[in-house]
Amino acid sequence: MQLGQDETPLDVGQQRQVRPIDATDERLFSLWSMVDRDTMGNRYELLDDLVDDSNEIAHYHGHGQHGGSVSGRIVIKRDFEAAYKRLCEQYFNGDESLYTAQQFKRRYRVSPSIFEKVYQQLLGKGVFRRPDKLDACGRKGIHPLVRMTAAFRVLAYGCGADREDENLSIGESTVHDAVKSFCKLLIQEFGDEYLNRTPTVAERNRILKHNKTRGFPGLFASWDCKHFVWDNCPVALQGQHKGHHAGGKYTKILEAVADGSCYIWFVHFGAPGSCNDINVLDKSSIVGALLSGQLDLKTEPYEINGTIRDWMYFLVDGIYPNWAIFVKTIAKEAREATPHLDFYASRQEGVRKDIERAFGILVKKFHVLARPIRTWREDDMRNILYACIILHNMCCAERLEVTGQDVVETEYHDDYTDEEVNLTTADGGEQFIFNRVPVPTSDAANDMETLMTERFHRVNALYNHLSDPEKHLQLRTDLVAHLSGRQAEK
Repeated sequence: MQLGQDETPLDVGQQRQVRPIDATDERLFSLWSMVDRDTMGNRYELLDDLVDDSNEIAHYHGHGQHGGSVSGRIVIKRDFEAAYKRLCEQYFNGDESLYTAQQFKRRYRVSPSIFEKVYQQLLGKGVFRRPDKLDACGRKGIHPLVRMTAAFRVLAYGCGADREDENLSIGESTVHDAVKSFCKLLIQEFGDEYLNRTPTVAERNRILKHNKTRGFPGLFASWDCKHFVWDNCPVALQGQHKGHHAGGKYTKILEAVADGSCYIWFVHFGAPGSCNDINVLDKSSIVGALLSGQLDLKTEPYEINGTIRDWMYFLVDGIYPNWAIFVKTIAKEAREATPHLDFYASRQEGVRKDIERAFGILVKKFHVLARPIRTWREDDMRNILYACIILHNMCCAERLEVTGQDVVETEYHDDYTDEEVNLTTADGGEQFIFNRVPVPTSDAANDMETLMTERFHRVNALYNHLSDPEKHLQLRTDLVAHLSGRQAEK
């Protein structure tokens, strides 16, 4: 561009960076083009004023002068090293720590040994990178111990992400990333051991022994559902997630199986809050685990009222269907005139509270579940819930290792023997399931079509046996007679 006689270029030091023209600048530049050059003097002076005005407008609309900046964001000079040292002095300084192990367990919701196990397993993964690594500016960032502590505090207290900034010197967005990464890594590293697996032989024998002392031989666990409020449920999904639970709020349903020690073995999460227990059961992954063999109910034969069975069962409430693996209570109208039915119903309802106790402990221990869960994505909500269940199961497993056994109800204590039942002489063979289910032959391994056909026949036969209403009624009849007989002896 050629300059006039009275126009001189700006010096390099005086040049100003002009951001690209957008809609906010159109009116200003149109006015500038209409000004008479003879009456305005130096055109570049007006250009400087217009740039200042456009920058002010851009700041008002949330656009900074430099691309990528966020309006209103400030830089807080946090002392990460001091926060780490302060945390170590409080909890991680051995016997010289400011707070005791009991206070640690109360605030972290897990024992120091469990926290150390989780910390060592997750160290160096995700956002919990090792403390010797430097950030992009060549400085040491937030220590992974501080990040993990913030994640535990959010799960334990259900507080806002910026709540720990005063003590741990960690920002809100950093805490959000730490919680998400912690939940994902915890499921990845400990999910196979503490979530959705079949109990070992030793664990199964412990559970069966404990339940037999309570009057229910062959009982594995209790089965039920619980609703959790989804605070940030998208508008497009609110219709299907609104039910009669929690005052008509938007909820997600957790379906779980828990034993007498409140250990949660299997879970299924994701059904919308408008569903009931029957709808959840129709799409349950726990039923899929039963059919696929991931959850194996086969056990050593046991006897109830002279009938021999080779499968474990669950205690459920009255809405569930009459399946062979479900033991339900008896309606109040049907048991009022029969004392032994009333005794059976009270015992069934009392033992079935195992799953209710497990839900109660889970919610009371991790307050993030007691409050409306503030996540936008369903998978983030699922990860938070599964992470809390894994930590809960780790605490239950630690308690069982210390005590060595479950708490036994001495009022209904029954002598337990490990004698095996003779299958060749025992009666009641019609009540067996697993020895009547076809098994794929080894010769079919090389023929995929034949193998899949045999597997389909096995799954179909297993489902028909597990959902047999006649076996359900016979099992309940045997349990009524068994409990009334034990009560009469006492």
